[in-house]
Amino acid sequence: MITVDLPSAEALAAASTAFTFALLGIGVLIVGSAVAASIWARSLNGWALGGVSFVLSQTAQVVTLFLLGPLIAAFASAPVQEVSRALILSTAARRVRDEKPVVAFGFGHGAIDLLTSSLIPTLSAVIILGGISDGSIFVGLNAEVTDKVHAVAIFLASQTLVSAALLIVQGALMVGLHTLLTLIVLRAVVRGGGTRTIGRGLLLPIAIHTPVAVVRTLFPMATTPVLLGALAVAALAYRRGKSAMTETPPAL
Repeated sequence: MITVDLPSAEALAAASTAFTFALLGIGVLIVGSAVAASIWARSLNGWALGGVSFVLSQTAQVVTLFLLGPLIAAFASAPVQEVSRALILSTAARRVRDEKPVVAFGFGHGAIDLLTSSLIPTLSAVIILGGISDGSIFVGLNAEVTDKVHAVAIFLASQTLVSAALLIVQGALMVGLHTLLTLIVLRAVVRGGGTRTIGRGLLLPIAIHTPVAVVRTLFPMATTPVLLGALAVAALAYRRGKSAMTETPPAL
């Protein structure tokens, strides 16, 4: 028997609608990024390699989380992702050098980021809300766990279509940021000069990415303004770097 006061059926239904909307929107972003990459670059190779770079970074992130805890893992997220991006671009993606496949690479990295950080949690929320609504989630739970599920129910029921739309917008912005960071990282990789030189070239994308990664993990409600600021800085850095490369006279 459920002994806690749950949100109303109307509130749970509204929250379920909001999360379903977010789920569909994020799914469209992920699939759309793959379709756009295949049309833009005429191949999914760059997109897939971008996804591999994110998976590689998350493997290292899980180890960091296990050994050092969530706080250190949050600050390590950006460096790990940028190093992983550079590693794949300098090895498996050695042929990814033109702008179109590089953009596809960024789309792939961002898409798998959305898959793990947004799509799966949103799908879980839809499933949990369904279990709360019909009471099935409480079957066999003790009082302590029931209280925790009650707290989750209150949080989930507070979400609206506005918060769902914001999540979708954040996802689109994140894909854009990953694309710009990929372009900046590629510049460091192509410039070469050895591990130290490439490492120094990664300091800029790491500095741009770190505030976003930390805020997304520790202060998710503040993600949008930080993400917008990071996008603006990344766009400016990319344009300045591109102009500098264009203006550099050829070596005699």
